[in-house]
Amino acid sequence: MSTQLWWVNPETMVVSPAALALLSEQERAQHQRFIPPKKRHEYLATRVLVRSVLGRALDVEPQTLQFTANAWGRPTLWPPAPLHFNVSHTDGLLVCLVSPNPEIGVDTERLARATDLLALAPNVFAPQELSDLAALPAGEQAHRAVWLWTLKESYIKARGMGMALALDGFAFRFDTDRVRLEVSPALEDDGARWQFQTHQLGLHCVSTAMAGPMEDLLPVRQFHP
Repeated sequence: MSTQLWWVNPETMVVSPAALALLSEQERAQHQRFIPPKKRHEYLATRVLVRSVLGRALDVEPQTLQFTANAWGRPTLWPPAPLHFNVSHTDGLLVCLVSPNPEIGVDTERLARATDLLALAPNVFAPQELSDLAALPAGEQAHRAVWLWTLKESYIKARGMGMALALDGFAFRFDTDRVRLEVSPALEDDGARWQFQTHQLGLHCVSTAMAGPMEDLLPVRQFHP
């Protein structure tokens, strides 16, 4: 199958016996451990989305899927399958990237967080990114900060190493027609082997990272429970 980006507003998903039946016994127990109702619902929506999308793609019953995690805690299918996924969520949006490519990552953030991220910029962006940011007109800097943050998160997640990667060890540069990645030698990677795409879904930014040749513009599909 081709790489696909699925999205859903978790608030539209209903807690029902059918939804809970998709979860494993361990997932149902984890679901109940969340005390804040919002976190509990967010967890359920995430598990339903992941299981449903992967089940359709693999032509299996969603509730039969099993998962494990790598050394950095990234979830993956078990036993290994020819399909990989990555998930991200923020208020009002849940996204799941599914691909036969194991090196993928996705991140989403609300545009409303632009001011906060711009204030955090000196602590989370590389020197090159800060320089490019400062060169933009004031009205464009906050928006760029959101795109930078989601791109950096998508790359970190695609590497599968979590925050083991230093945020200032790689930088995103915005050319006229594409986004490119510069990586310090310490991270032992080649920025040229990565392709990135950005999407705006309503009031949210979504960025995806994928190693190797990028397929055409990713199909962006709304999930209907």
